[in-house]
Amino acid sequence: MNFLESLKSALRNLTSNKMRSFLTMLGIIIGIGSVIMITSIGAGSQAAITSEFDKLGVGLLQIRMKSWDNVKTRDLLTLDDVELIKKHPEVKNATPYIEAWGISIKLKNPKEEKSGYIIGANEEYRFITSPDMLYGRFIIESDCKAKSKVAVIDEVLAEKVFGRKDVIGESITVNIWRGNFKFTVIGVTKNANAALESMMGDQMPSSIIVPIQTVNDMFFIDYLDYIFVTVKNSDTMQQTAIELNKMLEIKHRNEDVYYISSFAEELEMVNQVLGIITAFISFVAGISLFVGGIGVMNIMLVTVTERTREIGIRKSLGARNKDIKKQFLIEAVILTVIGGIMGIIFGFLGGMAVGSMMKITPRVSFFSILVTVGVSSIVGIIAGVYPANKAAKLDPIEALRYE
Repeated sequence: MNFLESLKSALRNLTSNKMRSFLTMLGIIIGIGSVIMITSIGAGSQAAITSEFDKLGVGLLQIRMKSWDNVKTRDLLTLDDVELIKKHPEVKNATPYIEAWGISIKLKNPKEEKSGYIIGANEEYRFITSPDMLYGRFIIESDCKAKSKVAVIDEVLAEKVFGRKDVIGESITVNIWRGNFKFTVIGVTKNANAALESMMGDQMPSSIIVPIQTVNDMFFIDYLDYIFVTVKNSDTMQQTAIELNKMLEIKHRNEDVYYISSFAEELEMVNQVLGIITAFISFVAGISLFVGGIGVMNIMLVTVTERTREIGIRKSLGARNKDIKKQFLIEAVILTVIGGIMGIIFGFLGGMAVGSMMKITPRVSFFSILVTVGVSSIVGIIAGVYPANKAAKLDPIEALRYE
């Protein structure tokens, strides 16, 4: 019996019991589908986050304290440090940044609140983040000098608080440990964290941007959390970072206190974490593929038992051991390959559905499809070897006596 005849016979045997064949493939479908869906969502998430970092540019540095443990007051970053950094010939722009956590924002239902944080920034912050303004304007120098209670929010928060996006001139109430503070909305930006927002849902904290001097007064602080710096030449960014660190150490008379990193380094760390998470979840999902392989082996063993008499007849008519072995191996491989293809379709459609909810575009690589088809074929061969050998070793006389 040649390969084509064996293939036709295998397909005939499998289609004679469609439901059992489908249930046998189900473990393979779920295993392959889960791996495809998870890896495509992981790749899509990485692409979305990379896109957000790319908007900030490759020539961006962030300066912060290396550690807040036992920090001295004279070591803290201040607005004076921002002015000092601007004097460096390679610095294009420098902007102060404060994050004040532990706030709650009043929503349109007075009984509801949304946790979040306040960003203290000045007019130069928009040159770093390049926000897409939908309505109104960004913070300007006069807002900072007057310590105005004005705020820039994104479209998502505007919808949650006011039920619409165009809310220029409306008041937003923020609660901190000192009590309630009201801010007049002067600008609404497009949501820049759509990917993260979709992944975290309501757990994603909301932020509002206010003049940095206003934050100083609200929280009784006169130091900064970060200084963001854009450099003129990204090729010399590492050397610029070393020189900026030295300038700060000389000014504050300290050593090894500040940490300066590029956003490229931050992106690499984020991608590493996402890669590890995706790999771990894919491994867990892949366990179902292993279970599916056991299911295929189990059904093939049952099939061998059910077709014992058929095997005896075929052997008595001249079928060789390798013909019988080939027959059952082909059946096992067909089950897993078809299951693998169905799993790829299931994973692709599932990834598109989840990606739509998360507002990201899943990415399925041709390589991952080849790997999954290859893996499903290998699983089929491994799952079919033992049943095929068992079938091939059956004694034809004993097989013909089997009822």
